[in-house]
Amino acid sequence: MSTEEHRYWMSQTPDIKNLHIGQLILPGSHDAGSDKQAPNLQLPQEITQDVSPHKQVLHGIRALDLRVAFYAEYAPGQAQRFQLFHRTSSGRTVANDILAMLLNFFTDPQAQQEIIVLDFHEFRDFTPQAHEELQALIINTLQSRIIPSDLEALTVGEIWQQHPGQNVVVAYNDYTDNRTFWEGVDQNWSQNNLISTRALKAFMDTAFERYKSHYKLASIQCAKYVLPFFVPDDFTDKIDVWFKSEGQDSYIQTFFIINTDWSTRSQLVKNCQHANHIKGQRLNLYALPN
Repeated sequence: MSTEEHRYWMSQTPDIKNLHIGQLILPGSHDAGSDKQAPNLQLPQEITQDVSPHKQVLHGIRALDLRVAFYAEYAPGQAQRFQLFHRTSSGRTVANDILAMLLNFFTDPQAQQEIIVLDFHEFRDFTPQAHEELQALIINTLQSRIIPSDLEALTVGEIWQQHPGQNVVVAYNDYTDNRTFWEGVDQNWSQNNLISTRALKAFMDTAFERYKSHYKLASIQCAKYVLPFFVPDDFTDKIDVWFKSEGQDSYIQTFFIINTDWSTRSQLVKNCQHANHIKGQRLNLYALPN
């Protein structure tokens, strides 16, 4: 599959317009900044992706799981002040590899209807001032690209029509009263890195049994490690079977954001596109007058 085969998949899925952002079934990348092309990562235990966040987005990934470390030794305004990390820094920065990357992606006129979720999920060595600084960096860089949480009740189609050019959701997993940001993504994780594929599937079977509102962002962490070297496992074959989208009763309809390692190896983007088509079409039928 071409790395960029699904670059515009959301705009090419008309029925997706009937869904709220919190209802979308999105392909996500677990530890999005920990890739083989990152400048600092060398230990295989830390590498979870094949390509950069930019290439992940071009591939069709629409939710980036981000863990950010604050480096006070760099002066305010230096990109290295906020770096993406897994166990150690990948050398990728929020300023360049996420925010500037997205601005570049959205210079493409055909990309204007693609919606991307930035899941700022973990923060290391942060102070209250560091949070304020990172939030200001995000807002000042993305500006009118941000879909504020006040718009959570709108459907994708209403956002396309009423707020063209707003296409980035910033979920921030730390307290903030700034309504620019959405609440942190509710990440459903088995709490066991060395879980078997059978046990992981059993955990996922019950992960979303409880109620989730239309507007809450939630993900399943479909990722695990494998011995003897304790490295991120590649079980793409299972992912392609589990999340194959064929109709409204397909297993993928259970989920929302689906975070995987090696996210560009599977058919997840293609299956999410089809699953959103099915889900959006079904909601449209329910909305038709009697």
